[in-house]
Amino acid sequence: MGSIPQALWKAQIPLHITHPSHPNTPLITSLPRFSYLALLVPRCSAFFRTPISAFHHEDLLLRNLPLGLLVDLYQPSLPWRLTVSDGDSWDIGDTFLNCVKEADFVRYGNAKRIMSLSKSDTSTLWNAVQDNDYPSFQKVNAQLLNAPAALRHVPLRLYIPSSPPKSSSPSPPASSPQPPAPAAAATQEPSTGAFRVLQTLVPPTVPGTRNTPQTIGQALRANLPALFPSSRDPVLANVVLHGSPVPFAAPLEDLMREAAYPDGWLCLTVVLL
Repeated sequence: MGSIPQALWKAQIPLHITHPSHPNTPLITSLPRFSYLALLVPRCSAFFRTPISAFHHEDLLLRNLPLGLLVDLYQPSLPWRLTVSDGDSWDIGDTFLNCVKEADFVRYGNAKRIMSLSKSDTSTLWNAVQDNDYPSFQKVNAQLLNAPAALRHVPLRLYIPSSPPKSSSPSPPASSPQPPAPAAAATQEPSTGAFRVLQTLVPPTVPGTRNTPQTIGQALRANLPALFPSSRDPVLANVVLHGSPVPFAAPLEDLMREAAYPDGWLCLTVVLL
């Protein structure tokens, strides 16, 4: 039986992609949960014979996030029907590595581990995501997670919808280049108004204790008490990770090591009950 990370890397999202000029000629494909839609730009441009760089879910321009996280956010029926168009382009590789550096900073208070990697190892991280190559990724990522320094905080982002997804079908199994402010939570409000992102410094152990692991439920209650009045059970809202509800008793550090996205971030989507 494979490990949780191996299963997550193997997971695929089926896609049905159309262009306004070719509404009856869809590109039918699938993409790994840990991949990015931007990696389909060359293929889509060749298929539709026109430059494209933007992906839309219904009328919503999708942000530059891992595909699995987008699925958790919008809960589409599958295959996910997307449309493409021309728009602003970006370097997804640079965006990914900036997220990796930020996650490293959050974990240890500095980015020494990622900055000390060889150029080859740094390239391997992004190449592994492009190639969906978990063994190659894990060899380098283990150096980042198993540092001699003590883990200070868990890189955690909570995605809170400002309105419920239009599709109610269940889903199948972010990025700033600068380190976060060390004092308080950072809240980002996207221009679309579809969701906001809560990012704060969350220690792996319960504050005031030495070695008591902090659970997801405790972190949720501490940072979003209005939505999570209980640290043991979902009352008003739940959180979803990789298409599944997360047990409130799950230790944060264990979840980070087993189920974080390749950029190092543990991304939980809040779902109102």
